Amino acid sequence: MVRFLLLLPCFIFSFFLSFAQDAHYWSSNYGPGVMLTPGSVIASNGDSGVLFYNPALLSHSNKGRIAISSITANIYQLESIKVKDGTGTGMDLKSRSIRIVPQMLSGSVSLGKKAPVVVAYALINAPGMRMQASQRRDDRFNVLDDDYSPGPEFYTGDYVTENRVSNITALLSTGFRLSPQLSAGFSMEAQLHEQRYSVNYHSRALANADVDSSTLPIVSSDGYYLATYSHLGLQFKAGLAYDAGRHHLGLMVSSPLVHLWGSGTIVNDLMLSNIRITDGIFLDQLANARQDKLPAKWKVPLSIGAGYAYDYGRGQLYLAAEYFLRVKAYNVLTPRNEAFIRPDTGNNRESTINLLRLIDQRKAVVNFALGASYRLRPSVTAYCAFRTDMSYAERDVPEDTYSNEAYTAYWNNLHCALGANFRQKKFNFRTGLLLAYGLTSNYPQDINFDHPNEGNLLLGDTRNVKARRFSLGFMLSYIHNL
Repeated sequence: MVRFLLLLPCFIFSFFLSFAQDAHYWSSNYGPGVMLTPGSVIASNGDSGVLFYNPALLSHSNKGRIAISSITANIYQLESIKVKDGTGTGMDLKSRSIRIVPQMLSGSVSLGKKAPVVVAYALINAPGMRMQASQRRDDRFNVLDDDYSPGPEFYTGDYVTENRVSNITALLSTGFRLSPQLSAGFSMEAQLHEQRYSVNYHSRALANADVDSSTLPIVSSDGYYLATYSHLGLQFKAGLAYDAGRHHLGLMVSSPLVHLWGSGTIVNDLMLSNIRITDGIFLDQLANARQDKLPAKWKVPLSIGAGYAYDYGRGQLYLAAEYFLRVKAYNVLTPRNEAFIRPDTGNNRESTINLLRLIDQRKAVVNFALGASYRLRPSVTAYCAFRTDMSYAERDVPEDTYSNEAYTAYWNNLHCALGANFRQKKFNFRTGLLLAYGLTSNYPQDINFDHPNEGNLLLGDTRNVKARRFSLGFMLSYIHNL
């Protein structure tokens, strides 16, 4: 009965803030493969009385009295993203940022003597990817058909993209022992997921003609798309931890995100002007809409994580993995059946949905982590950890739907953390370097300024190109036992 009553505070939330890459599950520096952040494991790493990724490990704070501990951590991060030939040959897309990020403010309370139950809360801010990039071409070359515009034309094209994702989560966890070797734990999170995604482009050519220059027609293809939304959902976690001497095992299951509420806005503007589709026939098209208070959905799949730790001499080896199920294609934002393409003939429902909606779909991924610690002396322990961070981005939407996808991070990341813990009677101090490198050869272009022509609506023939991400961070974390 006492343990049941102590689970009730899970419905009373303490808030933490996190930013996540838009197509990765293990981008946060609080996770199963980051030894520098206290408690971020599934099996065991010797920390006690702190927030654990696997809530079952909270019960390891067996001090035989009421005990309180708190954690604070900060990250100083440099991040660079480069999409080589992102809008054409030699026209790279680059995004750089320098940030000082409060990583964690956390605490836990151990209640009871013989079989303590630990309740933990947290305030966490995990720096994630913020993509902002632009490119432009201003040149004179042959863009339009020589049949009616002989010779090279004056051409200008520009492209701007932005993608920001954030999560505000309220979390409370509890853990307790079922036996001297077996522990269990539960956590509940209320997640407020927000995103701002936009693409803006202009592609224009000045047609040549044997007339006065003031009457030369402009051939253009312009577009602007903006999607913003907020989504509130609940996620539950349950974990088990088993200790057998030098061997430590952990198992954790995270539920799919339960939808509670969501609302968003879509703004879209498309214009085609003087595009020649056949001899003597030119296309002019206008589509414009702004729809707010749209229902929004955001899905997070069920995941299963497992960890193993082995104590050897003065150190510990640690292995972990987590499998995330697939998410089938669904609409994050579904537009209403309102006028978009002009003139509105009443038969544009399918085109309106395809051009306006924001979609998400994810392939199943599994991430692995390998870590080690070694006690250099009684008060100093060194840490080293590697982890994968596979992208779940899946781009198999039929091209003729022209739908907008909710992510830009198509690269797989590899993370490395190096650092040390300095232990004193009342506190622990951890510091170290966080390195991340991501690479892909299949980053899809939105526009290609190499060969714009009327056959491709002046958007060029897009292809997949290389993209990379590099991140360097310096972490400081402090654990105080009150």
